[in-house]
Amino acid sequence: MQIRVLLACLLLLIPGCFSEEAGPDFNGTDLGKMDVYKFKLSDQNQSDYSLTDEEGKVVVLAFVYTRCDDVCLLIANNLKIAKSKLTQEELDKVSFVSVTIDWRHDSPEVLKNWSEDKGLDWPHLTDWNSDEIHNTYEEYDVIPYDDETYQDIHLQPVYILDSNLDGRVVWTEYDWPIDLFMEDLRTVIDLEE
Repeated sequence: MQIRVLLACLLLLIPGCFSEEAGPDFNGTDLGKMDVYKFKLSDQNQSDYSLTDEEGKVVVLAFVYTRCDDVCLLIANNLKIAKSKLTQEELDKVSFVSVTIDWRHDSPEVLKNWSEDKGLDWPHLTDWNSDEIHNTYEEYDVIPYDDETYQDIHLQPVYILDSNLDGRVVWTEYDWPIDLFMEDLRTVIDLEE
């Protein structure tokens, strides 16, 4: 009888020993560990920028454009506030990056003026009608701006990538609660420790 009880207890415990650990709970959309496109574009200073240069850091990746006077301004301002809430130790582990969705208009000079005017101190990327910019849009499920067909209401994703550059969470609402976004960002930072 004691052997049966012991075997029954072991049978109940063994599956727990071999199951995968549950991942973190995110407020945004959980991507698991999504493989993301490692783009190479140009920043507002006309310097080459490669996403792979950020390996080892958590990356907040947003898609905005300078002629947008509503959604993109909310996203950019939310990111600016989120960045200001990070401690110096957290800032050392995180990079913020924006990619324009309006490559026809957003030249490096336009991006530089816009980012300086808005007080946004992170790389803003573009590329002139290259396969690279189009592949970036496609791989991140972003609709590029087009004067004739673009919708007035548009949702641009903000991704949080872990230090291995795997997509962990995405926010698709344009006016997301900063406190919940910060929870997700800090969760991803903590995954790296």
